[in-house]
Amino acid sequence: MGIFDRMSRVIKSNLNALVDQAEDPAKLIDQTVLDMEAELKNARGELVSTLGTAKRLVAKAKEHEAAAVDWERKAVLALEQGDEDLAREALRRKATATAEARATTDHAAQAEGAAEQMKSALDTVEKRIADLKARKPALAAQVRQARAQGARLTGNAEGSSAFDDLDRMSDRIGRLEAEVEAAQVLDDPNRAALDARFRELEKNSGNVHVEDELEGLKRKLRGG
Repeated sequence: MGIFDRMSRVIKSNLNALVDQAEDPAKLIDQTVLDMEAELKNARGELVSTLGTAKRLVAKAKEHEAAAVDWERKAVLALEQGDEDLAREALRRKATATAEARATTDHAAQAEGAAEQMKSALDTVEKRIADLKARKPALAAQVRQARAQGARLTGNAEGSSAFDDLDRMSDRIGRLEAEVEAAQVLDDPNRAALDARFRELEKNSGNVHVEDELEGLKRKLRGG
């Protein structure tokens, strides 16, 4: 179960418990705050980890870009020495490094996007926790009154907004589980094998491009 799913369940569970006539609403609200703060702390740690992943991927993309530049330099050097086969191989490796840089940059963008979504949601949770703390006495009184009148705790005109907000927030947090999968995909054990297969396809289909680039470098060296 992911961090956001756990947080959503915490809210749902405590909201449902408020309906129970045997539970003290003030104590339940206190427990809701404690549970949400614990999950918030865990989620902040996950956010830091996702940001770290994005940072590492950005650095890795730059390494691949630098490698591509270096392989082109080596291709030029090989042509200057008259070794066309070696130059061709250097250009193939440049193409591989370029593809790796592009894929890694895409993964970094996914991680950064997931982190932004997480941060936005967690900021909202933090504000809701502060609101719940501030309004605890009034909310507890509203729950007691609703119970005494046999009314539902949500959906009525009086005093329902805080619980409706929490309920909606629970749904929103639950949906985040799918939205942050972009970050989790980065750790997918099957992803490396899949990327390798696509790189092989790109390599096989890139031979024409390598030949074109080789001709371009030869023209440059001839001054054309």
